[in-house]
Amino acid sequence: MEHPVRLPRHRVALLLAAALVGVIATSCFAPAAEAEHLSYGCRDGHRVALTFDDGPNPPYTEEILTILVAHRVTATFFVEGQAVETHHELVTRELEDGMAVGLHSYGHSQDLPLMTRAEFGRDLQRAEKALAAPLGYTPGLYRAPYGHMSRNMLVELRARGYISIGWEVDSTDWSSASADQVVSSVLDQVQPGSIILMHDGGVGGGNPDRSNTVASLPRIIDGLRSRGYAFATVPELTGAPGEHGEARRPACSAN
Repeated sequence: MEHPVRLPRHRVALLLAAALVGVIATSCFAPAAEAEHLSYGCRDGHRVALTFDDGPNPPYTEEILTILVAHRVTATFFVEGQAVETHHELVTRELEDGMAVGLHSYGHSQDLPLMTRAEFGRDLQRAEKALAAPLGYTPGLYRAPYGHMSRNMLVELRARGYISIGWEVDSTDWSSASADQVVSSVLDQVQPGSIILMHDGGVGGGNPDRSNTVASLPRIIDGLRSRGYAFATVPELTGAPGEHGEARRPACSAN
């Protein structure tokens, strides 16, 4: 029969010390948690979410809201802080019309993925400050400009209580696409649970012509409804909290 090996006491002490150091190092240097990222929602029930980026931007934001209300459709607007500072009344109207609102940075900088976590946090805080008055709460949703994310961004978003929202269907309305092409882009790609990317505003607070988006929207709504789709906000479709402090719901729960 083999006998267990007895280690000298000093070696036992060294091994225990090494193990303790390993535990401390693991706890101190473990990767920080990143924000959840969602590009689609519940696949059951034939629901989709229309989303609009870069606003508010008159007159196109008002025209889009008028179409949505007339067609009894709710959507989600990802707004830029600097645009909100100029047109805060449109955010108020978005809420009054039953829309959801999320953050889309302060000024749509291309440099966000290159920033340190602290630098990105300052941009996020600046956008939150711009939304504080018209919104009255801190949103729970964030969409990165261009969809470009870094680990620093995801870690800071998680720490500040956000869920990152992407998209599954690109309408291409940000390009030189015609209204016909925008309609085709959406209807050709859509599936249950899709988050659909559209735009009411412009990069960095610009004022682009979004008339093709406006012209395409009623046709997109009618085309989706003819295929049996219903419309939901991103929080409704995904279960993600629309504002800080709300509880997360299962994606396919009744809303």
